[in-house]
Amino acid sequence: MAILKDIAAVTGVSISTISRVLNRDDSISVTPQTRQKILDAARELGYTPVRNRARSGPEESTVLRIGIAQMFESHQVLQDPYYLYMKNALEQVCFDQGMETTPLFRDEGSNFLSSGDRPLDGIFAIGSFTRQEIQSFQRLTRHIVFVDSTPDDEVFFSAVPNFHLGLRQALTHLLDHGHRRIAFLGSHYTLQETRDLKLDPRLYYFRNGLQDRGLYRPEYALDCEMNSPSAYQVLHQALTQWEQLPTALFLSSDAMVQGALRALDEVGLSIPEDISVIAFNDTPLSQNATPPLTSIRVLQHELAAAALTSMQACRSGARYPIKTVVPCVYVDRGSVCPPKD
Repeated sequence: MAILKDIAAVTGVSISTISRVLNRDDSISVTPQTRQKILDAARELGYTPVRNRARSGPEESTVLRIGIAQMFESHQVLQDPYYLYMKNALEQVCFDQGMETTPLFRDEGSNFLSSGDRPLDGIFAIGSFTRQEIQSFQRLTRHIVFVDSTPDDEVFFSAVPNFHLGLRQALTHLLDHGHRRIAFLGSHYTLQETRDLKLDPRLYYFRNGLQDRGLYRPEYALDCEMNSPSAYQVLHQALTQWEQLPTALFLSSDAMVQGALRALDEVGLSIPEDISVIAFNDTPLSQNATPPLTSIRVLQHELAAAALTSMQACRSGARYPIKTVVPCVYVDRGSVCPPKD
């Protein structure tokens, strides 16, 4: 007997959308053509909804429904697409395992809710959340895996990038090229754990890595919001005030790339001839920049796969929560070269 995964293979539509159409979820927005394609495929494959099957029916009754919650609202995600790509990676690994995914939404009281009547079998929470938001997750399911944050290592499963490795890779390549005046641009304090402001791990490892070599200069550690307008404003001001310009710049998120490059261009600095630049995350914002930027790549598919493994362990009743630290990768695009002086 057909299951949702069979219909998805025939139609090319996600399991989540298929499930909502077949369960007559009026809140979903799909074209009449897509809806009809799903219904036709279900009929031709002999699909029978779960509610019409016996309890001992085939594997469709075991299809898991996983909620995905994001730290940022939709308008904020547009400024930093990293979180959108992370959500897409989670949806893909779930789809590959025949799981259904559904987005979670905040209500007016900042509690997360799920659409539809079916209960959730688990939640992937991307980013950092308040204690109240985490409590709203726990009201929906006890199977919660955090991605890109760790609110409590003794309680929750999580998958996070290896910031220490990423910064070590960036600094090693800059130092090997002869750079000794290296600047940092990014938020000094970011939302960590339960959305309390804490020292950003990228700044922490950047500062410690240079202090160990006697090369850290506080005036080169620029504090700005993780967006392009703030990056432009802060960097442009610093470039006009520094008595001695840095020879290299580390961007703690490529959400700041456009603003940073604009600031460098306006003062006549070319990449990499006048200043070398490395960005963190490696989304298309770095890949498609002019010039393309050397980056520290966060392995989002591997993060998603690690989160899925943690979800399976969580649901299987693992005694202790697992925190998986996923490595980063240095991607050379030619925006780093030896300094002139």
